[in-house]
Amino acid sequence: MGRSSELFVIAALMLLVFSLIARFISPSALGISIPWRGTGYVLPPGSVSIALATLMCFFATIYSLWMLPFSRTATLLHFGLTALGILVFWVAFYLAQNSRAAVWTVFAAPAGVLLVQSIFVWNLFHAVFRTPRLHG
Repeated sequence: MGRSSELFVIAALMLLVFSLIARFISPSALGISIPWRGTGYVLPPGSVSIALATLMCFFATIYSLWMLPFSRTATLLHFGLTALGILVFWVAFYLAQNSRAAVWTVFAAPAGVLLVQSIFVWNLFHAVFRTPRLHG
């Protein structure tokens, strides 16, 4: 299962590189705004990329646990759909100024990525309950 966890690490590294160059891609005041108790907060793209890289590192850590028999197919499906959702989100985010469909995609892509995490939860529970038990 080591190879699957390395995919998540590579994706995290790519997100970190993107966070470093995000300010040069769009130096304007683009960001993701979040209203909280009457106050609006704007997260710059670099911060969002770092948060996503942290999430990918979390998945890499869990998938690298050798004692859990994860399903390779489910792990690769989880990685592929998560990476695709993140890619679609960032492309739509930078196209949202010019396209109404991209604005809707900016909202739909994170919902899709959250839905894909159910594959991870299923795979984790399945691996935990499939782990051989020692009887003493």
